[in-house]
Amino acid sequence: MRKICLFLLLAVSPMPSAARAGAPPTIDWPDFYARVTVQGVEYSDRIKELEGKRVRLRGYAIRTPEILGALLLSREAFAASDAEETEIPFDAVGVVWKKAISIPPIPSRPTVEGTLRLGGHELGSQVVSITLEEAVPVYPSRSGTSGSRRR
Repeated sequence: MRKICLFLLLAVSPMPSAARAGAPPTIDWPDFYARVTVQGVEYSDRIKELEGKRVRLRGYAIRTPEILGALLLSREAFAASDAEETEIPFDAVGVVWKKAISIPPIPSRPTVEGTLRLGGHELGSQVVSITLEEAVPVYPSRSGTSGSRRR
């Protein structure tokens, strides 16, 4: 009897629409690395488990350097210097947009959804250790309770 009551309670309890719709897990910068040393980074177990799966991430857009078909995201707001080469944060995430979709102007702190890839990837003149491929921007729903993707 207890099992039936618990099942019914779970079945009728309100869930955010994103969870019902099967929204992918959200990752954040503290999730990325187990260790960072002068020899390189060691990915966390959580990030390794999510590799190859769709995830969501919110970060600050790095506007310079511009990369055709891609964007760089950082943990904190980032302003490029006037130097010839922009030195991006070591933990910047590369976002490679899904082909054949039009990308509207990106806000300064976007949420994106894409397939998580680990390892050194070159985007333009920059190398990143984490990439979201086949990415799409995620916009808040009109009610503000969940995100929706524009394709």
